[in-house]
Amino acid sequence: MSAEQGLDLSSLGVEDLLALFIGVLSGKALEHMGLPVKEGEEPEKDLTRASVAINSMSCLIDQLEPLVSEEIVKQYRSLVGDLQLNYVRVS
Repeated sequence: MSAEQGLDLSSLGVEDLLALFIGVLSGKALEHMGLPVKEGEEPEKDLTRASVAINSMSCLIDQLEPLVSEEIVKQYRSLVGDLQLNYVRVS
């Protein structure tokens, strides 16, 4: 798939899309906490947006729960917990 074609989201299942969105929100939460996500970039801190991203992840995990294994849900909840701890540290 070339860069011009982009990602074909129509072929993904609901659980795949939720997992994708959780991953994207996780990166955005880190970025908005002022933590570098990409090498050489200095992100701007915006704790309100970081909080919204983390809280949105929790909502998506609740919706994902009946579609995936308990282990996957535990991993995502652990990720949210880690982000929440980082949020407290930087605020």
